[in-house]
Amino acid sequence: MIYTHSIGRALQYFPDHKAVLQGGQSFTFLELDVRVRRIAAALRRRGLRSGERLAFLMPNGVDYIELVYACSLLGVIAVPINTRYVGAEIDRLLEDSQPRGLIRHSTFSAPTVRPDWEHVIDLEPL
Repeated sequence: MIYTHSIGRALQYFPDHKAVLQGGQSFTFLELDVRVRRIAAALRRRGLRSGERLAFLMPNGVDYIELVYACSLLGVIAVPINTRYVGAEIDRLLEDSQPRGLIRHSTFSAPTVRPDWEHVIDLEPL
């Protein structure tokens, strides 16, 4: 739903307008759409299906936005983890939410609770 009402609609009316800007780099809504669809395809190849959960522990930024939209496009439930959480708090959240996968940034605490798969986004892009 979030994808349809934001990027989907913006594509109809403003495909060449800037959608996001970070560190001097910008993406139009059309470019953002392409990037989100590629991430969604990568998540689908990892076996994520509609209704499953994907946890992510990463800083705010373009990668974060793209993941939220990719989850929305697939019908995957996004489980964002507060970046101020530490080990036990992260583990508790993962135990409660039972995500299929975890995408995280290496600068944050690594959990001891492990979902089916884990990806460290700053070491290897999706």
